This record gives sequence, structure tokens and C-alpha cells, in this order.
Amino acid sequence: MAVRSNTPGLPRGAPDPLDDRTRRVLSAIVRDYIQGGEPVGSHAIARRPDVDVSSATVRAVMVDLEEMGLLQKPHTSAGRIPTAQGFRYYVDALLRVKPPLPEEREQIERRAQEAKQIDGLMTAASRVLHSLTRHAGVVSTPRPQSERLQRIELLPLREGRVLAVLVTRSGAVHNRLLTLHQPLPPAQLEHAANYLNSLIADRTLAEAQALLRVELDRDRRELGELQARALALGAEAVQGTPPEVHIEGQASFLEDKSLAQDVEKIRALFRALEEKEQLLAVLDRTLAAEELRIFIGAESGIVQADLAIVAAPYRLKGEVVGALGVIGPTRMDYSRVIPLVELTARTVGLTLDEA
Repeated sequence: MAVRSNTPGLPRGAPDPLDDRTRRVLSAIVRDYIQGGEPVGSHAIARRPDVDVSSATVRAVMVDLEEMGLLQKPHTSAGRIPTAQGFRYYVDALLRVKPPLPEEREQIERRAQEAKQIDGLMTAASRVLHSLTRHAGVVSTPRPQSERLQRIELLPLREGRVLAVLVTRSGAVHNRLLTLHQPLPPAQLEHAANYLNSLIADRTLAEAQALLRVELDRDRRELGELQARALALGAEAVQGTPPEVHIEGQASFLEDKSLAQDVEKIRALFRALEEKEQLLAVLDRTLAAEELRIFIGAESGIVQADLAIVAAPYRLKGEVVGALGVIGPTRMDYSRVIPLVELTARTVGLTLDEA
């Protein structure tokens, strides 16, 4: 079954610009390049039983594909390699995925079951993706705005400060350090927490934020002093913070010749991954789509490198709360990577449901 990626490529419903012979030649070139990493010549393609045309015909088709921007010739005497546009066409129209092997499925499920706490699950997911694909595995923790709250606790600290502890249904714990303008005794802090829990328990952070804003906008004469102060503390406590990003296996980029040869490109890539904001923006695009996304080359917007990202969202109780994926060279084995990413995302979601 072919994979459609919902990223720019062959538009849905548009006529296919390639005939069957050209599609077979392009598919063979892409598969050979994924496997070997070297420019592909016409003789190697002509010998393939799934192509079954002469070398001269393959050379003519290669010229056509190069004029269309799907292939490029890196050296004057070399064969061709796919461009980012060529990989995009291949993924959108030609790819056939392979189901994960039983041992791969067992490893993903076992790593998830062995994880302790939500941070351990995120780390385990990034590590198993790196282990199975030999590319960098990346996982964003559940977005707090999408998680449902179990309870809030207000713990008194010294010097008029309060630690607000938000516990979600997934078991994640988010701490906020708040400052009191006027001190509250521990008993009143407990009453304030109970009042807040009566309002926001089992709501998402986004829902809690909206509700507390509405309550704060009410006529203050309708609220007691403690209620008003509790609402102010609660509103400050549920302000969103960006999720964390777990990355495992960045050194794998150095194993790809096309990447490792460009030192400046590698440095720019590592800087972008270290800062994580751009990577998080890519994962957020996957969250918004609520389905698998494939970003090839410049589509990710991270750096102008020969990179691809395969990402999928994971769910908690049916709601999309985070995303995970694999970052690697554009010549990654999409037929294998895509099912592994999808299976890992499903497994993470099921594990969160059981927590």
C-alpha cells in the first residue's frame, strides 16, 4: 500500500506526470540509492527485472527525470541520485511499507512496559526508535495544555513563596513556583487547593485556563477573599510551558556520508537540535495534523540539510497530546521507518492509557 504524507508533493486528485515505465525507473533508482548511498547508473537499473528495459532507454528516462527536477547528477561522470522532490514523489506515490518484524514489535512493547514514570517512557521511546532505525529518535513530552488534570497541590515555602504541583491523568507532574503578595497559612492554602480542584479536576490545562479567567472576571463582591486569592494562584499555576524534547542518537548523522562531508551543515544541524525550538515546531505541525507526517529536505524548516523527518502523534484517552519520530538522511528506508514510528506512537499511547 502506498503512503500519502499530507505534505507538498503530488497533489491529491492531480494527474500523475509520470507514465508507468518512468515510475518504475524512478522507484528503482530511489531504492538503490537508499540501499547503497551512491549515485545510480543506467546499467544497474536496466538489469533489474522490475524495470526490464535497455540501458539506453533508462538513460533517456533519467534525462527526463532530471529535467523534471526529480533526479540530479552530483558529478559529470556519475550516475544520478534523487532530489528532495524525487524522494517526495517516491514517498507520496510509489512507496510500499513493510510491517514491523515480530522481534521489533516485541522490543518496542517491552521497552514501553519497563519504563518508569512518564519521563522514562519518553526516553525509552526515543531510544528504541534510534536502536531499530539507526537514526535519531525524537519524542516530545505530552503537551500540558492537552493533558487532563488530576489534582493541584499548593505547598508553602519560605519567604512568601508557594510551590504549585499539577498532577495530570497520565502521571506527569508539573511544578510552578509562585510568589504570594500576602502570606496564606497552610490551612488556607489547603482550602484554596480544594476549591481549585472542585473547579479544574479532569479538565485539560487549556480548559482550566479559560475557566479560571472567567471566574476571575466575575464581580469580586460575589467572591470571598480566599476564593479570589485561590483563583489568582490557580490562574498563575496553570499557565502553559513548552513540552520537553527527548533526542537519542544524534551521532548517527555522522554515519551518513552526504551529511558528514559538510562540516558547516552538521554544525548548523546540531545547533538547531540543541536549541530544540525548531524541532518542537515540526512536531507541533504533526500534532495539528493528528496523523503521520513526513518532512523531506527543506520542508521541515530546521536547516538546509539533506534530512527527512518521519513523525506521528500519540494519544492519551483518544486525545492527541504529543508526537514522536525519527530524523535521518533523506535516503532513509521509509518503507521500514514509517511503520516503526507508527507502532511506537500507538504503543506510547496505550502505555499512557494504562498508567
